[in-house]
Amino acid sequence: MTKRSEHSLSPKVLLGGVLAGVALFGAVVAGAEALLPSQSHVDSQKNYGYVYSGAKSSSVEFNLLGNGDNSYLLFGSSELSTSASAVPEVPAKVMATYDFGYDLTYVGEAYDQSLWHAMALGAYAPAYDKSKAVIIVSPGWFSDGGLDADTFGLRFSYSLYRQFCENPAISQESKDYLAWRLAQQGIDDSTIQAGLRTLPQDYLNDAVMAFQDDLTLRQELVEVRNQGSEPAEKQPAPSFDELYAQARADAAAVSSNDWGIQDAYYEQKILPSLDRLKDMHADETYTDTPEYDDLTFFLKVAREVGIEPLVVVSPMQGDFCDWEGISKDARDRCYSRIRTICQQAGVECADFSDREYQRYFMCDPVHFGWVGWVAVEEAIDDFIAG
Repeated sequence: MTKRSEHSLSPKVLLGGVLAGVALFGAVVAGAEALLPSQSHVDSQKNYGYVYSGAKSSSVEFNLLGNGDNSYLLFGSSELSTSASAVPEVPAKVMATYDFGYDLTYVGEAYDQSLWHAMALGAYAPAYDKSKAVIIVSPGWFSDGGLDADTFGLRFSYSLYRQFCENPAISQESKDYLAWRLAQQGIDDSTIQAGLRTLPQDYLNDAVMAFQDDLTLRQELVEVRNQGSEPAEKQPAPSFDELYAQARADAAAVSSNDWGIQDAYYEQKILPSLDRLKDMHADETYTDTPEYDDLTFFLKVAREVGIEPLVVVSPMQGDFCDWEGISKDARDRCYSRIRTICQQAGVECADFSDREYQRYFMCDPVHFGWVGWVAVEEAIDDFIAG
């Protein structure tokens, strides 16, 4: 008979260890519940719809509860970070000040692109009570090579992925595509399988990951709650002609350079680097990227969950692109492919690609400016209220 090792543990001791571990986990959960408000806790005296935050965007509960009663989702990336102090025409100022009959809710932050937005749309859809939503598509998303895995990993939200997988309206084909693309973007297999929950161990992994992600979001939302705006009585909405006139006046006060972008940015970021920037991206083609397929995927998810999207196509700043050596042909091919994807999906497209050289349309090389934001808001108003 083999002698039991003096270091081995009896089944009773092992069971006791497991139970102690479960009890400890339960105590941690209870402690988190007591110390940190749940994601559904919002200050009813504040509106969070126009807060730019990755944590807010990753929390479906908080983001849908923390805005006005009649608010539509606006998916975007870094353009949503433009402050009202820099460009007074941003939605956070215009739509929040004037009564258009509805509000907007920001979803997304810098480097959130079509794949992330598709995942978010699928997660939001079951709790979203509107049939329309808007996504701003930036040509920068389609640069050669696609978004690197490290950056995507920083933006990945297990909470959104989990809720996407739980949405019964989304086809298995779409769930398989997302899982495949997540693997390409460096998300580990245990995380992917935990969201799909096909094997017994997936359920355990899911419980742990969901708890960890929930705890992280709760911690981050503590700060977000301080960023909401106090609701105020809205003013009657001016005409868009009036908004354009005000936008041109606001821009003229802070932009006197030949490119019509913000002087501070031009003088601090561009002029000192002109020689270095010259023809820096002359080899850019906007063809070697999975982003076009991901945009197609976003529109497929929208169709499956019953949400009609407006695709707003941002232009590039023409003078800057010319200086960097990005050819007009390459840019036009990118715009054309985006338009074709929208046409094939049968969705409305607000295409501003012909505004590359319009003065004041952009405030820097990649973000909408004074006139640009008014044009976007007019397109949104036509789509939602028209």
